[in-house]
Amino acid sequence: MKVQLVGTGAIYTKYNSACTLVNQELMVDMPNGTLKQLLKNNHDPEKIKMILITHMHGDHTADIPFLLKHVYNYINIHNEIVIIGPKGIADKVVELFAAYRFEDREEIQELMNIKFIELNKEETEIELEGYKIKAIQVSHGEEKPAYGYNINNALSCTGDSRICKGVEKLIKSSKVTIADTSLIQGNHDHMGIDNIKYLAEKYNKQIVATHLRDTTREVLKKEDNKNILVVEDGYQFEI
Repeated sequence: MKVQLVGTGAIYTKYNSACTLVNQELMVDMPNGTLKQLLKNNHDPEKIKMILITHMHGDHTADIPFLLKHVYNYINIHNEIVIIGPKGIADKVVELFAAYRFEDREEIQELMNIKFIELNKEETEIELEGYKIKAIQVSHGEEKPAYGYNINNALSCTGDSRICKGVEKLIKSSKVTIADTSLIQGNHDHMGIDNIKYLAEKYNKQIVATHLRDTTREVLKKEDNKNILVVEDGYQFEI
């Protein structure tokens, strides 16, 4: 799999908000500015077949309408796009369209070829478009449910989460994990450097830090840990 971290920052940073592109066709999260970043990096948004949403916060969902309008209105193609996310994700997308004064629910259904898969279990396995995807609930404060995703038993993305059973399952089941590392010290909403160092040592797996606050990024850069990577927006690797 070819993986690119389109964004690695938390919302109040100079970096793009955290999101990941896999094989040019699968996105994990769609925060503010994602479409422009894809175009700036010479990606073709119309190749995207799936969008995995970890939770409903705006810095993980805000650009869904812009991506869909680019594909279905501007490029004018009608390939199916599957959006997988927590229960209520279909209504969330309709609400975003309304907030931006775009199409309403009926127009979305008529003009856009979208399939929604809504999650409400602790764990769900989905096989689609040649991918084996496991959605695992994680713990992101009061935001429930929130999910992390394992893709083909190779790559995991934790989404936003404190250290919890779900995060540990994701790390154990993958070769590389793209993990929330927002803070220096983790709390009930987000993991911190302390949590990531613990997990890297416990499982001896590679962790790529994301959703970084700028201060956290600078502190983590000074750490000497072969299993933890601090990278810039646009960083690419293969599994």
